[in-house]
Amino acid sequence: MKWLLTYLTSSIGKKQVMGATGCLLLLFVLGHMVGNLQLLYPDPAEAQAAYNTYSALLTKSKLFLYTVESGLAVIFIIHIYLAITLKLQNYKARGTAGYVVNARKGKKQFPTFIMIWTGLSLVAFMAWHILTVRNGIHYYYINPEVADGRVVRDMWLTTVEVLGNPLFAVFYLSVMLLLGFHLWHAISSAFQTMGVSHHKWTPIIDKLAILYCVVVAIGFGATAAGSFAVVNFNEKAKAMIEQAKNPDYQKALEALSERPHEEYKMYAKIISKKPEKAKFIVERDRLLRSMDVELIDGDKKWGKDPLKKKFKHKKKGRGLGDEFDDSEEQDEDTESRTEEGDDL
Repeated sequence: MKWLLTYLTSSIGKKQVMGATGCLLLLFVLGHMVGNLQLLYPDPAEAQAAYNTYSALLTKSKLFLYTVESGLAVIFIIHIYLAITLKLQNYKARGTAGYVVNARKGKKQFPTFIMIWTGLSLVAFMAWHILTVRNGIHYYYINPEVADGRVVRDMWLTTVEVLGNPLFAVFYLSVMLLLGFHLWHAISSAFQTMGVSHHKWTPIIDKLAILYCVVVAIGFGATAAGSFAVVNFNEKAKAMIEQAKNPDYQKALEALSERPHEEYKMYAKIISKKPEKAKFIVERDRLLRSMDVELIDGDKKWGKDPLKKKFKHKKKGRGLGDEFDDSEEQDEDTESRTEEGDDL
């Protein structure tokens, strides 16, 4: 164990560990960027469904989520700590004199000079980003094709609402530019530190590093620009957002989210197509429960719409048909009152 401690406390050991943690972070950044590309679906409704499916999948298992978050936090902390430690050691070793020539590159490139500062800026942005996601407005969303019809958090709405702000959109694009500069030097430097330095392969690695930086920066930038355009110029998206942010709609979905999944799964299809009916459906369901009434499947003529179901009384074991006429005329009258949004 002594050799391991000696290695980890040595300058080369610290650089290699920092390079290894950096490579792990590269994979995370790429995966995060690919996930965000779902915001670019041409149809905002498809983008909302796809992005919320992605978000719901990541948060489905609390154990998985906490494990990944804890692992990323440890990697970030180690990477940042070693970066700052090595920078301070370099300053201490050379005093006020700076290096003029780099053995590999000759003169230093611009990203090398700002490496520590872009890194610290990205750390500050990440901290702000996490707090925004955690503590931002929690919108609800329901769709029969998303998370098996469960009520989930509408991360699409939270994301596009933030990126739709002109000031933040510009700020976000600026941060992505900093990310590109940081990764530009970080990738080639990490491979060199890990011992991958060859006159033939090093130039290829450098070019791949530039390609990676460009792809990631453009990918994140495109999601920001696309979200800004959707929120500010797409009329369908504007209507969707206005409806989704409606307090009555959000309260209705919140009430449904507190019910067992199987009890409200049948509502997902109709609410996703006609969100304005959400409050009525929840109020009717609440009233039926207070009357100790449960829904049962009716005849085929009722179709798949859960608003067109027959009822039976659980305690007395008799159908409500004893009190209400089951004729077509009565059915049509019930449907008519439903469409008018009767508050019961």
